[in-house]
Amino acid sequence: MNLLQNKIREKFKEKKVFLVLDDVWNENYDDWVELLKVFICGAQEIKIILTTRSKIIASKVGTVSFHILNELSIEECWLLFEKHAFKNGSSSEFPILEEIGRKIVQKCKGLPLAAKALGGLLRFEEDPRKWTEVFKSSIWDLPIENNGILPALRLSYHYLPPHLKRCFAYCSILPKDYEFKKEELVLLWMAEDLLQQFEGNGRMEEIGEQYFHDLVSRSFFQRSSNKNPSFVMHDLVNDLAMFIAGEFCFKLEIDESCVITRKTRHLSYVRTKYDSSKKFKVSYKAKGLRTFLGLDLPQSQWWLNRISMMMIDDLLLTSKCLRVLSFSSYRNMRELPNSVGNLKHLRYLNLSYTSIKWLPNSLCTLYNLQTLLLSNCHSLIKLPTEMWRLVNLRHMDLVYTKLEEMPLHMGKLKNLVKLTTFVVGKHSGSSIKELGELHHLSGALSILNLQNVHHARDARDVNLKDKQYLSELVFQCGFDNEDSEKERHVLEQLCPHSKLESLTIEDYGGTKFPNWLEDCSFSNMVSIRLANCKYCSSLPSLGHLPVLKKLYIQGFHFVLRVDREFYGDGSSTIKPFKSLEVLSFKDMPEWQEWFLFEGEHEDGVGVFSTLKELCIIECPKLSGGLPSQLPSLIKLEIEKCQQLVASVPRAPTLNTLQLSDCDKVVLKELPPKLDDLKIRGGRIFLQSFVEIMTCLTVPRSGVLTTLKSLEIEGASQITTGHCYPSLESLVIRDDSDSLWSFPLDAYPKLKSLRVFKSKTLESLFASEESYRDVSSLSYLMILRSPNFVSFFSGGICAPNLTRMTIYKCNKLKLLPENMRTILPSLEVLGVIGCPELESFPKEGLPLNLETLTVWDCDRLFSRRMEWGLQDLHSLTYISISSKCKEVESFPEEAWLPPTLTVIDVRRFPNLKSLKGFQHLTSLGYLYIGDCDNLQYLPEEGFPTSLSSLILEGCPLLKQRCEREKGEEWPKIAHIPNIVIDDELIT
Repeated sequence: MNLLQNKIREKFKEKKVFLVLDDVWNENYDDWVELLKVFICGAQEIKIILTTRSKIIASKVGTVSFHILNELSIEECWLLFEKHAFKNGSSSEFPILEEIGRKIVQKCKGLPLAAKALGGLLRFEEDPRKWTEVFKSSIWDLPIENNGILPALRLSYHYLPPHLKRCFAYCSILPKDYEFKKEELVLLWMAEDLLQQFEGNGRMEEIGEQYFHDLVSRSFFQRSSNKNPSFVMHDLVNDLAMFIAGEFCFKLEIDESCVITRKTRHLSYVRTKYDSSKKFKVSYKAKGLRTFLGLDLPQSQWWLNRISMMMIDDLLLTSKCLRVLSFSSYRNMRELPNSVGNLKHLRYLNLSYTSIKWLPNSLCTLYNLQTLLLSNCHSLIKLPTEMWRLVNLRHMDLVYTKLEEMPLHMGKLKNLVKLTTFVVGKHSGSSIKELGELHHLSGALSILNLQNVHHARDARDVNLKDKQYLSELVFQCGFDNEDSEKERHVLEQLCPHSKLESLTIEDYGGTKFPNWLEDCSFSNMVSIRLANCKYCSSLPSLGHLPVLKKLYIQGFHFVLRVDREFYGDGSSTIKPFKSLEVLSFKDMPEWQEWFLFEGEHEDGVGVFSTLKELCIIECPKLSGGLPSQLPSLIKLEIEKCQQLVASVPRAPTLNTLQLSDCDKVVLKELPPKLDDLKIRGGRIFLQSFVEIMTCLTVPRSGVLTTLKSLEIEGASQITTGHCYPSLESLVIRDDSDSLWSFPLDAYPKLKSLRVFKSKTLESLFASEESYRDVSSLSYLMILRSPNFVSFFSGGICAPNLTRMTIYKCNKLKLLPENMRTILPSLEVLGVIGCPELESFPKEGLPLNLETLTVWDCDRLFSRRMEWGLQDLHSLTYISISSKCKEVESFPEEAWLPPTLTVIDVRRFPNLKSLKGFQHLTSLGYLYIGDCDNLQYLPEEGFPTSLSSLILEGCPLLKQRCEREKGEEWPKIAHIPNIVIDDELIT
């Protein structure tokens, strides 16, 4: 919220500002209300454009027209202070405190953050003397620091309890605007011993959560605008934390004004694509480093990150005081060095999203380790055999690993609070009974390979009924129906406690589910997923669960019908599925009938009245119908249900509709709020594409549809004479012989057009009198259309087209003439696998072009000197691949423009040497791939601007570029990031 407030205030300097408030905060109603209340000020006017959702919220605030000031009035600031300072949001019961509070607010000088922070500070104080002390504090007289820290914020920190001061100061290692989750921060506090645990005051995790909520209530953390439950510290609060922490915390490559010293204890950095040893060279000055923490920004692509293994070796050998260590998100990290065993003080180790296959046995000597995070280590198959020695381990995340079994004696890790995955082994020492010794487990737990349970009584010893803190359970059975009775007995003994919220049972080989699954006592059950239970002939009775919101049924191969029993015990006093929002049936090859339980219940509302999403996929024999009234439905997906005879339910709120291979499903009219329509396979309900589009234009209701996105696959027939004014995105997958040309002028608002595998498409066209109507088109892709030969016939102009990709159009010989005129905004052009393409237009490519990709267009590449790249002063990226055997050196002199920052060269079979790079003074990234005969780099070397050199599949050059030894090494030694066959060697 405060990020938006800052942006508003920055814009305030302008005379007229239009602020668009969309549905970003749909889930954060209270934040919306607070934002709107705070900015009702009565000063310079700023127009706020509201969507439907925000209009509803604004009406509750009492106004839709707003006036915004840099600072609030005293009265508005008092209302904000009052909301945070008094538990019920009102000061009416505390007249003395109100009097003092109003004086404090006056000192805040209209700044909302100061009012919120001080209000949160005093929320827990009812002694007037404490309020007076804050009012008379000498801190009010301190000057504002150079970094903008307000006295009011320093005051709110000054009166924090000591334990919160330490936790808050540690947060200075997080970058500004960095979104974090509560659990993430609590684990770090635990590792740094910042949580005070006294006898009888609960687990450390609970203490950490209380600390966190205390800081949130005092406005030191702000809720993120993201839908996920994350938080962000506000810029000024971040500055305060940095001011407090001083030289003890350091953010690498962010704290440019700070200097890392021997006193630095906590270091963080933002991961980048290549994190070489040079990046961390400065960190070696901090001999007593306790935190080494890599962080991801929201837009990071973790699967591309690489780190220098040489740097990791150095760090583990020199930083023996580490308590927090994170190497997560580095895909090139395949092993953890044995030297990790030197880190005797280590409490937190994060290796998630790496490529490690196993962990060294030396890890088991880290007796202080509390947190071990290994999620999404897709190659991890084994844990060290002596894991049981890690007696202080509390959190172990093994989600999406490929462990074959757990190590022996896991039951000795009695302090475990979070264990996401337990893989039952075939050996008795790793049996399921080990879970019975872990009494404090909480959150989510997956128990895998239940087929390895020797006796049902072993499952009983797990004692899940007493593990009250577990909220989610996954049972993966791996059975094959050889002993269905044993399988059922095993699950019967794994009965969870009644407050469980989420349950998954998959790969179950029994013919009947355990009795407890239909237990009426699961009053908190929100989500159930039953998958690949092939031998069960009926579905369990689940309709009575009062708060069940999500139900997924998949892989029931013996179910013939879904009967009345599915809805519950049939009692008229209980409305079936009264809270259900998502219902999905998938892979049910024998399912034929669905008892729909139609009609209204006693409350006057039908069954499935709350349903928002309905999916029926791969149910080829289902022939019944669909529920006729679904008033809350937003998404409907029906796929591979060839025998289903039904009408699409009346659903006034339906937003997304996907129909695939279900020819007998009838869509009588398009719902008025439909935004996204996907139709694949067969004729579905209409004879042609034209009939679909006619429905869009004149639906039976007489109201124009809001449809913006359409994807259609199968027989398509497109003719002229119709206009489809609402469509913005169109995807066509056409395997018929009916699509010859595409009338672009019929889609005046079309922004994106993608055509796949059209056998007969030859051209795009628009009539001359209407060519200006194509001005909205910004993205064009034609893929695998072997007869496509012509662009933009009829004098068409697409002035806002920015991206165009042509892939495997075998007959295409020419790109549009006059591209500079008709496509003046084109920024990205890709032509791939077009062997007949002979040349670019004579007048040259569009001058705004930034990215050019030419792969496997050998005729075009043979005339590369005619491309005129030197005229393209905006070109920064080029990717070239060709099978031309005559190319032995690349590139030709002065062929490439000096503006290039990225060059990508691939698959030149006879390429032997590179040359002519010195004039490319902006080049930062060079990729050379699959050039088997390449041996020599430019004699003159590369420009000093080059920061990343990537060599993949170049065996001869790899040998010559060996670090310190290869003949070519002197030419590249200065480059910060050198990657050879996915290994960062610098």
